[in-house]
Amino acid sequence: MPSIIIDVEPVIIDWIMRYAHAVKNAEIIDNLLKWKNGEKKPTFNQIETVSKATHIPLGYFFLKSPPNEDFPILQYRTINSIETEELSRDMIDTVNQMDSIQNWMRDYMLDAGYDKLHFVGSSHAEQDMQDIVRHFREVLQIPPDWHSQMTTKTDAFKFFREKLVKVGVLVMMSGIVGNNTRRRLNIEDFRAFTLVDDYAPLIFINANDSLGAKLFSLLHEAVHIFLGINSLYNDRYGNADRVSAVETLCNAVAAEVLAPNNLFRDEWNNLVTQDIMSKLQMLSAIFKCGNIVVARKALDNHFINKDQYESIVDEAIKQFYRYSGRSSGGDYYATTATRLDNRFLLALDNSVKEGKTQYTDAFRLTHTNRKTFSKLLDRVRGDD
Repeated sequence: MPSIIIDVEPVIIDWIMRYAHAVKNAEIIDNLLKWKNGEKKPTFNQIETVSKATHIPLGYFFLKSPPNEDFPILQYRTINSIETEELSRDMIDTVNQMDSIQNWMRDYMLDAGYDKLHFVGSSHAEQDMQDIVRHFREVLQIPPDWHSQMTTKTDAFKFFREKLVKVGVLVMMSGIVGNNTRRRLNIEDFRAFTLVDDYAPLIFINANDSLGAKLFSLLHEAVHIFLGINSLYNDRYGNADRVSAVETLCNAVAAEVLAPNNLFRDEWNNLVTQDIMSKLQMLSAIFKCGNIVVARKALDNHFINKDQYESIVDEAIKQFYRYSGRSSGGDYYATTATRLDNRFLLALDNSVKEGKTQYTDAFRLTHTNRKTFSKLLDRVRGDD
């Protein structure tokens, strides 16, 4: 059977090549260049191959002009740079999936007669930082010395995640797109993002980040919900000179919740050692947060200078990349249950049982099938 030759518009090829370079596949790039200059025309099978490699929907290849992919979240990126002028296909698919989940949850809440969440947008950027901190703690019922109840950073992340979920925030976390382990999310693209909504505000955390960074991102994004401002967090806390006033405020509130300044100063002064790195590591263990957070607190309190701070940040980044990418595998259902908000899963199951949501939609939203969806729910309920 002869191959089907397809005419692809040059402007479409140009548009596709912007994403194809991220794939780093020489054969794909070479084919696209030959299609562009007319040296050869693609077959349908070749277009399918490029579509799968670039994660660009097949239908886009047959358009007369590039699709209008409007992503308002871009305007909320922390660092306004050329590198973040466009979203990667991995992030586009992740944002779309989270948007679908949020829309479903919003409809579910409205149908069930829930009221708007009172704390969404209840603070504003002109407020005193300490006032926002007090309100934040009050809503989430977090004592200033919360860290004294925790043993590890993992406990701390779980503690804050559960507090947010309890008041109605959807908290999702994954290191891959959907359930595709070959599409690993890059922390250079984003560390977290927030989609604000009065009924179903959603935070997504890039699971490939360090534990301390994920904890800080979770708090930083939660503050965005209190301010009622969407967020695309593509920075590491430490570049305070490069971010907007809103981002600086979110950083300050998150850091104060994690390590209240009066307690931080007391702990710093009570430590016998004079070695800066030893102090930072001890304080990181005490407050269950990353070295960069405690280093920033030390800088703001004039315990260290800017050069010391920047050196600590550089070393923390190097250490992260030294150990990133290592995976121990693990239980599929435990991992999936961690990725998805449990309240969302239980609401979805309830809706399916009531006949309001089709199983196919439930599987699509959770990237599962009938068997894995059922086992996942057993794990969430503690039946497995």
